[in-house]
Amino acid sequence: MSWAVVMAMTASSLGWGALALRATGVLDRLAWCERVAWSFGLGLGLIGWFGFWVALAGGAEPWGFVPVLVAGLPGLWWLRGAGFSPERFSPWTWAMLALALAVMAGDLIEGLAPPTDADSLAYHFAIPRQILREHRLVFVTRAADGAIPLLQQMTFLTALALGGEQAMTLWCGVSGWAAVAATYAIGRRHLSRDWALAGAVAMLTLPAMLYGAGSGQVEARMAAFTAIAAIAVMDARRGPGVGSAVIAGLAAGLCMASKYPGLLVAFLCGLAVLVSRGGLVKALAFAAAGLGAGLQWYGWNWWNTGDPVFPMLFGVVPYHDGVAWNAAQNAAFKEWGARIEAPLPRGVLEILVYPLRVTFFAPEALDAGRTGLGPLPVLLAPFAAVAGWRFRRHPVVRAWGVVAAIGVGFYLIWSVFGASQRVRHYLPFMPLVIVGLLAAAIRTRAASAVAVGLAAVILIQSAGQAVFVRNFAHRLWSGESRGAFIERNVGWSYAVAWANTHLKPGDRVVTNVRQWLYLLEVPTLFVTPNQQAEIEVRADNTDARLFWRQLRAHGITHAMVPSTAAAIVGPDGEGLTGLLGRVAAAGCGRVVAELHGPEPAQSRTLAAGTGTSTVAVMAFGTAGCPLE
Repeated sequence: MSWAVVMAMTASSLGWGALALRATGVLDRLAWCERVAWSFGLGLGLIGWFGFWVALAGGAEPWGFVPVLVAGLPGLWWLRGAGFSPERFSPWTWAMLALALAVMAGDLIEGLAPPTDADSLAYHFAIPRQILREHRLVFVTRAADGAIPLLQQMTFLTALALGGEQAMTLWCGVSGWAAVAATYAIGRRHLSRDWALAGAVAMLTLPAMLYGAGSGQVEARMAAFTAIAAIAVMDARRGPGVGSAVIAGLAAGLCMASKYPGLLVAFLCGLAVLVSRGGLVKALAFAAAGLGAGLQWYGWNWWNTGDPVFPMLFGVVPYHDGVAWNAAQNAAFKEWGARIEAPLPRGVLEILVYPLRVTFFAPEALDAGRTGLGPLPVLLAPFAAVAGWRFRRHPVVRAWGVVAAIGVGFYLIWSVFGASQRVRHYLPFMPLVIVGLLAAAIRTRAASAVAVGLAAVILIQSAGQAVFVRNFAHRLWSGESRGAFIERNVGWSYAVAWANTHLKPGDRVVTNVRQWLYLLEVPTLFVTPNQQAEIEVRADNTDARLFWRQLRAHGITHAMVPSTAAAIVGPDGEGLTGLLGRVAAAGCGRVVAELHGPEPAQSRTLAAGTGTSTVAVMAFGTAGCPLE
């Protein structure tokens, strides 16, 4: 069933995208490979767009998503026809195809395993599962990973509703290929089949792609939207009519609906359309398509909080009464962001050397080592710069200058004002970067050196994929159970197994372990000192009465934290464990279980440690509680 659902979603994505291209008159202008790549990228975004309205209408049931998939299938008619190039297959062609198939097989092997990525378990998959349980769209009042654009998560919801967990994880792997298809299609505009294949394989094997595309992380799929938007902008500036501008707006809107940085992508693409010939009319068409595709999540945030980009406008716009956010929480959130998400200086020199730093001297905090963007852009850049200057008056170079301006503009603005310096935020531009640099670099006299360097990078990255997929392949070949695999790869998950067995359906848990949210069967509230104020657990809050009132307001019956019983009942704790200790000292709660298991794994790729860890479970009671 899971395979059938993934195949149906893939076919429907292609159909919906083809319908959009046909409706705007763009389809016939594209080569066959572009039709397919553009259709897949746009279509998967449209399935997510429809998913919002299905869930909002209370139709978050399997029957609610079937019509969406079926309605897209007629569009496949427009993708009929031969798409094979007359070029003969060279040894390089066969090698690239074989390597691509091997890497894609690894993606599917990962898709057959239960999810283990912390971000996916915390919200990419946890929020869709919560929506499915409640049969309606839910709002999570949590900054950065709750009250955010969730377009792609609606496609996960569709897969989960129709085919269960395995359909969802498989869909992540398959939908991640949209960016690879876009890379190949863009490359075929300027490169031979072999060079375009090499660029696509380089994209497929990027460390950030290998790490994120098979999980719920959105940047890999957002790369398809960004690539389509930028190329459609280039076409809109050069051609008559508004069709390409509408497609550019649609793709940019899907970026907006995927993640907050997509707002910047949409702004820069729209600006590039506006300053072209006939720009006002085209810009209006772009804006209408972009807002229609991407505005709904910002409206949803506003409806629930009063802030369309919650909580970025706190203190600027009035919040609705009862919204769980305050000045102290806002200050804690900003401090956390500056310390954890953006630890590097933002000076001119730091911005200029950032690509080199994250490639060769990667700070661990920025996810730039094993999960970064690889060395290929840095290796190609000098050759591309020479070719770009040599052919600077060529029309193709000038047209790509607009794409480069969008990419550089995003880099500079995000480097100065962006909330996070993690390198994966630049992954959406990598199809454009790879093709643009490669197309320029091979036109120098050092084309042979470029080929050698490209081959070396692809082989190194493919070896990294082999290491990464080993964990998932071991599970498949050994017949390891779902529970054993999760316990081996998800921190403190032995406590989840205990909770799912011992807690009753009417219980409600509070925890500070984010990767439990998808796995726990009982309703769970995740609390963090920085990102939510539903239950305030900041270090500066020691008010046990406030804490108790907030627990009671959310119907919390139990707490589960990685700690020992002795540490919880100690007198000097802070944060969640300190507040739990104060509640226990008041006689309003007691530790009912102390669980022991393996220490958390430090990596999804490398082996876990050999130590042990402890999780304490506290039950709350109101009888005789002086905090009532």
